Amino acid sequence: MTKSGDATREHLLDVAERLYGERGVAGVSLREIRTAAGSRNTAAVQFHFGDRDGLLQALVDRHMPRIAALQQARYELMVAESRGDDRRSLVDVLVRPTAEYLARGPQERAWVKIMADLASLPDLHLKEMLAVTPKAGLLAGAALFDQLRRAMPPRYARERLVILAQSSVHAAADYARMCDDPMESRGHLSPGAFVENLVDMTTGALFAPVSSPGADEPR
Repeated sequence: MTKSGDATREHLLDVAERLYGERGVAGVSLREIRTAAGSRNTAAVQFHFGDRDGLLQALVDRHMPRIAALQQARYELMVAESRGDDRRSLVDVLVRPTAEYLARGPQERAWVKIMADLASLPDLHLKEMLAVTPKAGLLAGAALFDQLRRAMPPRYARERLVILAQSSVHAAADYARMCDDPMESRGHLSPGAFVENLVDMTTGALFAPVSSPGADEPR
């Protein structure tokens, strides 16, 4: 692809990222992205990405390696400091990278909003979530699962980890929206305090007692 083609592709990604972050994936058409990007080629988005799924995959490819690098660094630090059995440290590996990613700028905040939007899809399956989870996240999640299943049936443990992944991303997306809204009147924590509080809350919720484990029915 020519330099001009590369620039066009990146510009389309920038515009899609902004619009998806503002209005949600379902609320933006490929035509709107092309028009907002100022492209006169009516097939520009299709040429570079094929369809909406291809465009979303390109955004995944843009952002997830960066989040994976943050997560890997947290995981390696945890292991180096012999904190691999510490609950909060394991949750920290899963939660902190996405929450801290917000501080990098508007593009990163837009991506976190998109992540939350995609996490809300009714047909999203666990295997699809795992497919985009960085390796360090999978390792930390597996260690948390081992701890959880000692205290509750495996089905409860799996459910809690799924909720952890979804709720922490939604919380980060809400924080991103507050940061991007100049009219936001609600007071909110500083970025650092927000991250620490989110890790604390998530750890507490994840390991909350199970009221009626006997009600679990295997599937």
